[in-house]
Amino acid sequence: MHSSERSFKTIGVFALAGMLFLSGCATKKWVRNEVAPIGPRITTVENAGKENAERIDAVDRRAQQGIQAAATADTKATQAGTAAATAQIAATAAQRQADTANQGVQQANTRINTLESRLGGLDTYTQSGQPTSVTFRVGSSALSDEAKAALDGVASAVSGQRNGYLVELQGYTDSQGSESFNDGLSQRRAESVLRYLVSKNVPLFRISIVGLGEANPIAPNDNAAGRQQNRRVEIRTLRAAGIGSSN
Repeated sequence: MHSSERSFKTIGVFALAGMLFLSGCATKKWVRNEVAPIGPRITTVENAGKENAERIDAVDRRAQQGIQAAATADTKATQAGTAAATAQIAATAAQRQADTANQGVQQANTRINTLESRLGGLDTYTQSGQPTSVTFRVGSSALSDEAKAALDGVASAVSGQRNGYLVELQGYTDSQGSESFNDGLSQRRAESVLRYLVSKNVPLFRISIVGLGEANPIAPNDNAAGRQQNRRVEIRTLRAAGIGSSN
């Protein structure tokens, strides 16, 4: 009896184990059948997630690069602005220098024009006042006291002049005597006046002389009074147009 019961129990245990085994196998199969279609979709979702992550990383990298590029561009723009401001300052300074130089050129041109005008007038002499005349005795070139007094006045008039003047001496005779004699006598008379003026500190290089004989009479030669006036040396003071009378 007891042996039968044990056998029955044993068979029951095996039967129950078999049922559990068969039931477990059936569950796993069902799970596999249910899960099998989901696997590819999970893989697809995972792949899509990876791709999205990669895209996000790429976008982030591009964003960072864009930010760096913008920062670099801003720095360059700032540098360019600074350089432009410096260039403007330099240009303004250069313009001021050019204006100053232009003013200097204009002033120099004005001075040059003034100087040229004065220099151009140095060769243009005009007679200052009326000529002074001193007369001589017949056949003589000696200066009388009256003639010396007149020449003292001429020397005094030019003594304060440093430049811009000339003294011109023209010697004459009356019509008595030969032409060659009168030419020589008129020259000697002019030389007598020259020597006296030089002795009174009139520079020699400022005096020019010429003997013109009996030319250019100022009175008739047919009487003694007229001939006395013609035996003369005329002294003319000439001043350059470009030099003032106070120089």
